[in-house]
Amino acid sequence: MRHRFLNHSVANFVTYIISAMLFLGIATQAEYAFGQEVSAEKYMKILDRKTDKKRKSIRNTKTDIEVRGTKYYVAQDGNDQNDGLTPATPIKSIDKVNSLSLKAGDAVLFRRGDLWRGHITSCYGVTYSAYGKGPKPTIYGSPYDAATTGVWRETEAKNVYVYDQELPDDIGTLVFNHGEDCAFKVMKVHQANGSTLHIDTNEPFADYRDLKRDLDFYHDYLGSKRVYLYSEKGNPAKRFNSIELLTKGHIIKGSGNIIVDNLCLKYCGSHGIGFGTIDSLTVTNCELGWIGGSIQAEDIFGRNHPTRYGNAIEIYGGCNYFFVDNCYIYQVYDAAITHQHQGDGNETIRMENVTYSNNLVEDCVYSIEYFLGKPRVEKAKHMMENILMCNNILRSAGEGWGKQRPDKTTPAQIKSWGHHNPATNFIIRDNIIDCCTEFLLNIDAGDKSWLPRLERNVYIQRRGGLGIAMGYNAQKFNFDKNFNKQLEELYHETEAIIYEVE
Repeated sequence: MRHRFLNHSVANFVTYIISAMLFLGIATQAEYAFGQEVSAEKYMKILDRKTDKKRKSIRNTKTDIEVRGTKYYVAQDGNDQNDGLTPATPIKSIDKVNSLSLKAGDAVLFRRGDLWRGHITSCYGVTYSAYGKGPKPTIYGSPYDAATTGVWRETEAKNVYVYDQELPDDIGTLVFNHGEDCAFKVMKVHQANGSTLHIDTNEPFADYRDLKRDLDFYHDYLGSKRVYLYSEKGNPAKRFNSIELLTKGHIIKGSGNIIVDNLCLKYCGSHGIGFGTIDSLTVTNCELGWIGGSIQAEDIFGRNHPTRYGNAIEIYGGCNYFFVDNCYIYQVYDAAITHQHQGDGNETIRMENVTYSNNLVEDCVYSIEYFLGKPRVEKAKHMMENILMCNNILRSAGEGWGKQRPDKTTPAQIKSWGHHNPATNFIIRDNIIDCCTEFLLNIDAGDKSWLPRLERNVYIQRRGGLGIAMGYNAQKFNFDKNFNKQLEELYHETEAIIYEVE
């Protein structure tokens, strides 16, 4: 491994300052690397420890929110006939939560250590958070544990089992034993002659009888509404202790201007938290994992196969305030955090006051994704303004279960695609940007003045890896001895810390 350290002339002074900041607990990850000239191998060990500490810290964050209105308490041993106004009289179900006449300033508090299955339809101005002691309250998009609910029956096809529960909403994947493994979703690739192929092997594939690989599954959601799984080691319910189903649908959606705090959201086929144009959205101290993979549409983008989707936290459209802080996000089919819009409309879209800070992201196809397309009409104005991405730890983009995507070359730690992307006061600073299976950065805009400014970030990539892709003008740069120069020329990054690893 080779280590390159920049700005050595001020290292001694900064080391003293950063040491004091670390002792006080206020130094950023990037500042730590800047203040210490260490080998890549040693730095990665430090980073692993920091990651573990950060993950544990987020999972154990206490609830500290101010509620101006009425508090409603929800617990698994509650009763929907209760008023929900005290911890001693909690309501029980998410259905009841969705039926409450909530007002701006109210809060819905879920009891820590409890688990729900379902989807929250948020009300404008309401806070959704936690109370009590213990692990964060957990909400699964998965309707049930398919290892303990329902029956897997062997079909006439060898090693192919059908789940007896009707599932009309498309399944993104099946997660086994809470993340030990997951299933591969087989989709049909349509040929000009009318035949269909397996999306991954390109072998003929018509229905479940053509499943051949262990843990491949086919969801006939338009026909029988059943899930079929190929299992070489016998009945899935006996093979696995748990089987969670990533069903299509967001875990939290509805009206905006909400706060989501200290919740654990897992196992859904669409977005964990998903909104269109809204006034504001705040997400703090949350854990989100195993998100996405359901079919967005059968025939879009000119493809001859269905397109899948699913982000952990998304705003599709405009916003006046979007704040994501101190969240742990992992195993997402698309992006961990994103604000985006194709621009395919006649309305003005402004994405303002967006901050992604202090988050830990691992094993997502994109850690952070953003884009804003060009409006179709001249009168519509599109703009991003006051965008800040800081103090995030972004690791292993393109890894995780999203590797089963058919589009293998798209991953990036920060992804903007080749869109218009007009922006002012856009800063990306003090982040650790650690490895990607493809380009580390895809940060582009239709005009050079719209590109974000990068400051004091740590960049880590594998030897011989890819550095920067500019989707708008098709420029591509490897992660090599010129990477630092490219960062400076494109994004004015003059204080980069760069590590190359095996």
